Amino acid sequence: MKEESINKIIEAYENNELNECSAKLFLLVLLYNTDIMAGEPYDHDLKHILFKTNCIRNPIGMKYNSNDYKKTKQILMDVFNMSKAINDPKINTQDTFQKDLAIDDRIIKDIINMVVYTDCFYKMNSVNTKRMDESETSKISFVEQLITVLLFYQDQTRIFRENYQNFLSKDCVTGMELSVTNRPVDYYDNLNVSISDNFESTLESINEIVHYLYYQYGENLATQVIETGIKFELIQPYKNVEFERYLYIASQRYHLCRIEEGIRYGYYEIGHMNTTEEGLQVYSYSLENDEKYKARSIGIFRREYQVRNHTMFDYRNQKDLALAYEKLPILADDLINVQAEENVILDFSKFHPDKDLFQKAEGIAKSKERIVESLTKDYYLECNVKGVKIRDLLCTYEYLNTLSEILYFASMKIIIENEQNTYVKELSLIDLSYLSMELSRIHSFDISYAQKLIDRFVFHEKKNRDDDIFAQPLLKISKTQVVLSQALLDQVNLDRFIERQFIRYKKDVSEIGHIFEKEFIDRLKKGYSERFFDFKYKVIPNFAVNTNEVKYEAFDGREIEFDVISVLGDYLILTELKAVMTSYDLNDLEERKRNVKKAIVQLKRRAESVKYDWEKIRELVSIDLPDQPYDQDHIILIACTDTYDYTPLKYENIFITDDSSYLKYFTNPYVDTIELKPGNVTVRNSKNIWKRGYPDAQEFIEYLMNPVTIHPFSDYMKKRYIPIPVIDEKDCAIFCEEYNLVEDPIKAAVLSGDKDGEQTVKRTVKKIYPNDPCPCGSGKKYKNCCRNNAK
Repeated sequence: MKEESINKIIEAYENNELNECSAKLFLLVLLYNTDIMAGEPYDHDLKHILFKTNCIRNPIGMKYNSNDYKKTKQILMDVFNMSKAINDPKINTQDTFQKDLAIDDRIIKDIINMVVYTDCFYKMNSVNTKRMDESETSKISFVEQLITVLLFYQDQTRIFRENYQNFLSKDCVTGMELSVTNRPVDYYDNLNVSISDNFESTLESINEIVHYLYYQYGENLATQVIETGIKFELIQPYKNVEFERYLYIASQRYHLCRIEEGIRYGYYEIGHMNTTEEGLQVYSYSLENDEKYKARSIGIFRREYQVRNHTMFDYRNQKDLALAYEKLPILADDLINVQAEENVILDFSKFHPDKDLFQKAEGIAKSKERIVESLTKDYYLECNVKGVKIRDLLCTYEYLNTLSEILYFASMKIIIENEQNTYVKELSLIDLSYLSMELSRIHSFDISYAQKLIDRFVFHEKKNRDDDIFAQPLLKISKTQVVLSQALLDQVNLDRFIERQFIRYKKDVSEIGHIFEKEFIDRLKKGYSERFFDFKYKVIPNFAVNTNEVKYEAFDGREIEFDVISVLGDYLILTELKAVMTSYDLNDLEERKRNVKKAIVQLKRRAESVKYDWEKIRELVSIDLPDQPYDQDHIILIACTDTYDYTPLKYENIFITDDSSYLKYFTNPYVDTIELKPGNVTVRNSKNIWKRGYPDAQEFIEYLMNPVTIHPFSDYMKKRYIPIPVIDEKDCAIFCEEYNLVEDPIKAAVLSGDKDGEQTVKRTVKKIYPNDPCPCGSGKKYKNCCRNNAK
């Protein structure tokens, strides 16, 4: 009935039958209201379904216009007025509706939220778009705009690399220094951001500009070839007020898009509205579901730390980097030597490096590949996605990243500090045929296959709605050419890049579920260890896990299959496993949440089956079970995923967690302190999670809502209101709640002796000698680079 109403609303909207649209939407309101009166739970369901089905369209979308705004506003206000009329005791509606009918306040609040959302974002989009269109920078050609934006980001990265040591603690390197919000912003008083957030915000703003430019000029790139004629004198990212304003407008748009997405996918709702003395309309958005948002935020920090921790622990990286830093300057000199005198920017067309030398230099990217290999299931790495192997894409990334590093090292030898006209040499225009031919030569790929591999990294000129600079760092600037930028290649998140392959090409990954289940049970069956690097395992006490397949026709006449059945003391644990991959976009996160919801439904049915099908279960399992079925108070239901985004959450009586947190309790019940010194690693247990010396059901239940894996991040996160940049009185002042990391949690744990975290790392910084390669990655010797800053 609800689905039918939604379809009729969409049809009426398309046909401009606004009264019909309002009537059908009000019918949907009544349907939800009936559910509430019958005792059904309500969690912003009306708002969520209207956003999910795009009945309420995105006011900052490219194709949204004033007619969409007027239609949407009229429909919502009609429904709001009808709802208020029913609830008004002074208005008699008994001729139309049943006596004593009242629309629930939560539904009315949802309608108000959608009206405010439409007003707020339509107004801001109109103002922001007009500013961008009228910007002086946007009036220069596509090529100069794109190169200016990319050059700004590239040079900001150069400056950061040269000053990297200044951001690190001298006594304790944790990997989380760059994620702490301790840097003031220039557009709002008393507001701090982290270095990572600052770079991410800049990059997201550039992504908005790139999409804007390709929307305007993309159609023409299919025929355009750029050889000469670029007006390099117009490429001025510094001392350029108009370009600063251009970036500021883009930054405002990024923040608008981020909050709009948060509202659309159920993270924000309007908290309060008012008007300042200056007449500025203020909209404050609060978290719709604090636990859900906090779990997502903790998951992001956990991933960040895991990536950086793997980089610190893998000593192979030091050897590869040392060799790479030895070879990259040689290759940079080779690139410089093949330049024609008239070249304004570095040209790769005649650069054909020695194969062996180049492959040694690829060590610069090995650490990122190792991180992906350690954090990504083998199944994904071994997949072939529409004719391309994932492992070959990783090889291609190493090649592209190394090529960009050669460009970086070469440019550092050529550019002159404070002479902005030389900075353009930090970028290069490079032909796609060159990239594929060199990839084919260096890594022995078939040329047509090499072309496919390169294409996966290209931001396309048309049909690029799903493209972004985070996964497609090669930006097309003509029919055959792309811009090569070290900064864009270096920022690629390979985990996300792999994820995009599966999403874009709709790859079926159902098989991973069986692999996930087998590995999970095998890990529990293996037992527990007492040290981080201990490979001796003991049987988990007070615990047993089934290893047999349990599948049968259940009490309701349908087949049922259990993933994991285990016993902990006097409790039965039923676990449903869902392999969902890590989500980097909210829309993907919400899509995959369907799997979690499915797990919840399945667990409820399995708990029912325990009551009615106990004998069948007892006959099929490999472990001893009591004669009588467990009562519902002694059954622990867990939906377990392979991603951190839902830890720790609880829906009714069902816990939602991730495999890392779950397995930690049973298989490695210790919090370790790891001290890293040159040539030596010391690991010691500082805390046993099992307070009784063995796993306990009540303790496990408490652990699921507060696992050590989220410590100490949750202790050092603070909720704050973050403003969107305001440019002038035409804007609205928009604020949204956000969780920030206000202190380095790992450093705090080390210095305070707090050992509640899953793992604390204290690292003694290795002495760097004057002639060593500088650790910032500049390619210079330490004495000529960060040594002066350190002093």
